[in-house]
Parts: sequence; structure tokens; C-alpha cells
Amino acid sequence: MLKRSVISILIILAIAGLSLGVITYSRGYRINTLQKSLSSTGILSASSYPDKASIWIDGKLISATNSSINLSPGWYNVRISREGYQSWEKKIRIQGEIVSQLDSLLIPTNPSLRAITITGIMNPVLSPTGNKVAFIVPGEEATKSATLISKTGIWVIDLRDGLLGGKSEPKAIFHPSTRQNWTNAKLVWSPDEKYVLLIFKSSVQKKEITTAAFQLLSDSENVTAIDEKYSLPTLLAQWESIKTEKEQIILRTLPTLISDSLLNTSSNWKMSPDETKIIYLATSSANLSQIITPPLIGSNPTNETRKIEKGKYYIYDQKEDKNFYITDNKSFPNPESLIWYSDSKHIIMIEKGTISIIDYDSTNKRVVYSGPFTDNIVYSWPPGGKLVTMMNLNNQKALSNLYEIDLR
Repeated sequence: MLKRSVISILIILAIAGLSLGVITYSRGYRINTLQKSLSSTGILSASSYPDKASIWIDGKLISATNSSINLSPGWYNVRISREGYQSWEKKIRIQGEIVSQLDSLLIPTNPSLRAITITGIMNPVLSPTGNKVAFIVPGEEATKSATLISKTGIWVIDLRDGLLGGKSEPKAIFHPSTRQNWTNAKLVWSPDEKYVLLIFKSSVQKKEITTAAFQLLSDSENVTAIDEKYSLPTLLAQWESIKTEKEQIILRTLPTLISDSLLNTSSNWKMSPDETKIIYLATSSANLSQIITPPLIGSNPTNETRKIEKGKYYIYDQKEDKNFYITDNKSFPNPESLIWYSDSKHIIMIEKGTISIIDYDSTNKRVVYSGPFTDNIVYSWPPGGKLVTMMNLNNQKALSNLYEIDLR
């Protein structure tokens, strides 16, 4: 009887010890053979797109993505690299019993280009959601060949992938019955993306006037003429009012102290696709209130700034309550030169002759494309992995075309 009791106690103790060991191990504790003690470690969870990239920690090759690595608490310099891609680097803090996440986007050293349009286009305009582009195929280009006559007019392409992952083809929404002067034609999307306005302008005595306007359905050939003198200004004002209202609604999704501050001290707000971050231009100096106190454990270790200054761009991350300085309006006077990448973790920076990408915390700026492109036109491809730009790779042709830049 006594023997059975002893065996039962030993089994219970063994199970308890094993359970304690598993729990201790899972929380990051390891035996330090040098100090002969049990010490706490943290976990670095490193992933990359594409994966199977080398993980270098303080200059030593440790593993490959995607993987989790146990490290003693402290600061480490992490570099993720893969052949054919630009390296990604970051200084990361490891804390005991905490998982620190690294998500790296690797940019090809030589991204490939693919033509989206071939007819030659003018004045492309991105829809409010960033999912569609409307553009003009002018008659001058289309009538060079009898087979291209039907191409003249207004077209819309959906940047989202089609059925079974296939590419969407451009769709005509307007064919003119007479020859038009497209030089000063302008396209405007409605806030709900149901309509595209086609506005013709001309210069009279050095003054630009509207000569004609048409409202087009964005998904079919349905045209309504609009009185350019009275109805058009009213319609444009209504659309602008809706746009402003939507922007303010977006701001109101942020913590109240943050949204109130940004409404009064900033402009040019752009919410990330996943609606967790917002980029803005400070119009006056202010201090952003701390919402999460103390800061979240394991959050982004990059230094933030709560003091915003006039003329500078910042990104506020409401998930972690962090505010990062990005650049200033001297370097980027046009707010449209800073756009969100589709993954909501990066910003596309459009400069003269250069397209770059930068992490939302202002680290890892890398050049995506360097060379000529038209009118600084760059769009993020909604499904991810690509950018859309406009360029002329044939100098004999006067018009440019849309191209995709593949970042995979």
C-alpha cells in the first residue's frame, strides 16, 4: 500500500515537473550554461515577402524566414536579405517572455515591367478607393490605324484581379460620335465611383473656360450631357462636400483626443487600406496626447514623436498609439506624391525620376524604380505586389501608356 502511494506521488510530481518545464520553456526561459542559471529569453518572429530569406543578427547568419528565434533580452541589429532583392534592416528590442514581430517587404533589385495599355493614353485618374483608373484614348492616336478607330474615347480598368485571379481588361464607357480635342479634357470620379465626369475646357483670352461636360456611367456606355454653366459647378460642389464629409468620418474613427487634434492642426489625411493608420500633413504645431499608457509591450521599437511641427508629414498608428515623422513638404510639396502601399505597412514616395518605398515608421527607404515616367503618376495595385505607373518607352510615340511594376 505504501509502495503504491509513493509511486503515485512520484508520478504526480513528474507530471507537475514536466508541465512546469513545458510552461517555462514556452515562456522563453532557457538554461544559461555559462552562468549556471535559468534565464528569461524573448522570441523574434521574423517573416518576409517573399520568404526563404536569410536572417542576419548582429552580422551573423542565424536562420531563414519565416521562423521564430529565441534571444536574450537586449537590442539587436537585424538584416533580412535574399539574392536578387534589396536588403531590409532594423534595430529591434527583445524583451523577456515577449514575442517581437518583424514583417519585412523585400524589393527586387530589378523589378519587371509589363504594359497594361498599348494604344497610348492621356490624363489617367484613380478612383477614390484606388480600385479603378479612368483614362482617355485620344483620337489622334487611335486614327493612325483603321483597326484602332474604335479605341477612341474614355476607358476604365479595374485594378483588382478578375475571376480565378485573371487580369481585368480595360472597358470602354464612352465613344465620341465626332472628333474631339482631348488636349484639355479632364476626368473626375464621383465619390461613390458610379460616375465619371468628362469635362472639356479651352482657353479664351488666356482664361480657361468649360465648353462641354458629360456624366458617364463607370461600368457601361451611358452618357448624360450636363449644363456646364449651372449644373456642373453645383455637382462638383456636392461631390467635394461628400468627399470632405467622408474624410471627417474617417478621422472620427480615431481616438477622440487624436481626431480632435488632427482636425484642428493637420490636413491631407489619407487612411491606410486596412484603416489602422493615417498619414497627414501638420498645418500647425501641436502635441498629440498619449492614449495607451504605458506603451504596449512588444510594440514597434522605432522612436516616435508626439510633438508635431508645421509643414511635416506624419503617420499615426492607432493600433499601437505611435506617431512617426516621415518627411516634410519641402521635399514633397504635392501631398499626392505620398501614397499608401496596398499592405498598409508602407508608403510609396514619388519624386522626380524616382519611385521609392518606405516602412510606415520611416525606416528602410528603398528605390523601386529610377527612370523616366509621366506626370509623376503612380498607383498601388490593390491585390498587392505591384505598382502602376505611366511612361513612354517608345520616344517615337507622343503618348505614354500604363505599366505595372512587379515587386514580387
